[in-house]
Amino acid sequence: MTKQKSSARFRFSGVMLFLALFFFLVPALQAGDYRLYMLAAGVPCAMLLCCTILARAFSLDRLILALSLFFCSVGIASLAMTVPDTALVQAVSCGIGIIVLIVGAILIRSLSGSLLTAISAAFLGLLLLAGKLIAPTFTLPVTQPALALLLIAFAVLLSREGPISAAGLGIAAAVLLLLRGETADALIWGLTTLLLLFAADGRLLVVLPSLAAFVLLFYGMYTAHTPALVSQEALSADTLKAVGALGADLFPEGLSVPESGSLFSRLLGHYGLVFTGLTVLLYLPLILHGTTVASCARMRFHAILAMGICLLLGLYTLSSVLSFFGFLPFSELEMPLMTTSLPSLCAHFFLAGILCGISGRNDSDLAEDAHLAMLAK
Repeated sequence: MTKQKSSARFRFSGVMLFLALFFFLVPALQAGDYRLYMLAAGVPCAMLLCCTILARAFSLDRLILALSLFFCSVGIASLAMTVPDTALVQAVSCGIGIIVLIVGAILIRSLSGSLLTAISAAFLGLLLLAGKLIAPTFTLPVTQPALALLLIAFAVLLSREGPISAAGLGIAAAVLLLLRGETADALIWGLTTLLLLFAADGRLLVVLPSLAAFVLLFYGMYTAHTPALVSQEALSADTLKAVGALGADLFPEGLSVPESGSLFSRLLGHYGLVFTGLTVLLYLPLILHGTTVASCARMRFHAILAMGICLLLGLYTLSSVLSFFGFLPFSELEMPLMTTSLPSLCAHFFLAGILCGISGRNDSDLAEDAHLAMLAK
């Protein structure tokens, strides 16, 4: 083992130890709860196992994997202090998400950008979105899994068939989202597809009609179904003053519901503005590294898909923060990889797995090029 690898592994082990002590072990010593001791032992060990053995076995991108697992551990820690049982359930959900991440990494390497792939992914994605409209009793949160499938179909169509068919799929998905009353998700999806259309085919003949169609859809549906504005006066003043920079475990009414699907408010209440702000900033290296993966991809399908994932995750992160502080007229959105909804968590892990798989494919292509260059000499 070289000195550089040994030093990197030592720093990684130190980070895992810090997470165990800060997130779980210190509260466990204070409360004497065996469930917190279980989390203190299990979560860092699982992260260490994934970032070493599993990353090497499945050729996963270590940075994307480590950041994804870090966000999950933060979500578990935000629940552990007040609802340890829910934190254990969240840990199991994250374990399922890790399996989905590995499946996504393996799938994207063997998935061809064929028309059959686009049709299958588009059909499943649109069917999931239309499920609530067809059967009103269908209440399973499937928006994020549907968007993941639709993003794959959109990338295939944009890389293979051209911008017209891709724009049609994007508009159809936006219509279904608006009919479901999910205006924020429709807005994020619309911005993602428009930016991808502009990046892949910057002709105004393509971008302007798509933009006009999205604007008309949003104007009509937004005026017909005006979303309920979130009352953020107390949140932006009294709540933040009570929480402070380092947290005070104060949960105003409406912020302490573990089933709400949002862990951002709990994280802010436990650890304060400083740590929460630093945690949000860690989404930047995840997104920036994803754009690097997209720029290094050999296949056009992989490049568009990786860029779409970065846009989707980045817009959701920004929208979640802005809606929480009342800058967007939407109810509080969930942060990527920080949600108690199992379908949404698995969808986010699946997208992270796709990024890991594309990164592994890029590394194998570079290794093959180096091998061919050596043979040519």
